[in-house]
Amino acid sequence: MAEATPPGWRLELFDTLGSTSDLCKVRADVGEAAGLAVQARVQTAGRGSRGRGWSDPVGNLAISVVLRPDAALVQHAGLWPFVSALALHDALAGAAGDATGLRIKWPNDIVLSGRKLAGILIETGGPAAAPWVVIGFGANIASAPQIEGRALACLADAGCTEDAPAIGRRLLWALDARIAQWQRDGFEAIRVAWLAQAHAVGARLAIRRGDDYIEGSFQGLSEQGHLMLGLDNADILRVSTGEILLLN
Repeated sequence: MAEATPPGWRLELFDTLGSTSDLCKVRADVGEAAGLAVQARVQTAGRGSRGRGWSDPVGNLAISVVLRPDAALVQHAGLWPFVSALALHDALAGAAGDATGLRIKWPNDIVLSGRKLAGILIETGGPAAAPWVVIGFGANIASAPQIEGRALACLADAGCTEDAPAIGRRLLWALDARIAQWQRDGFEAIRVAWLAQAHAVGARLAIRRGDDYIEGSFQGLSEQGHLMLGLDNADILRVSTGEILLLN
């Protein structure tokens, strides 16, 4: 278990906070340097993707970070979901007693035996001369919220006995390592590592776009991070956005 934060990080832990990402964005806009991490034991106004709320009761992970990427990484903003998903998977797997059912669902959700366990929200801003990236991580650690129509999991189901602050520190170490890997080896190394932890090639998926669904099979990840969906007519659809549903 990580007992301390990595060098260069400043972790602020709150008992209760509306949104860790909102606070990070405010701080980034007034010049906060890279390496700020804001964690809340309880988050009352968390946000998920596509404008959804995210419930963070006591005992779960709610942490956001401020990054100020160099020019090379700013040009590849669409690849942050894969880097951050790997880091979150690393941290959760390291804390789980049994991580065999822990998988990444494109692009950056974490599922446990097919049930959503964690999600990531990435936001960018700032002037061209000083851009920032704020990454918000939410994960069910001690318990899973009860939401009608949704199957959710928590890390306690996989034998986790660590608390959320400890997993938050794990995450910062893992994020440092994955960013360094990206800078050193390029996105291809991240792509290969992401595929090793994702739903299996051939898995049946559906892409939801509004009220429409497109079904097919997962055929991998492109060099640009697109999901490759094999259609029943043997065509390959490159998906850059849309909600993914696992069908098996």
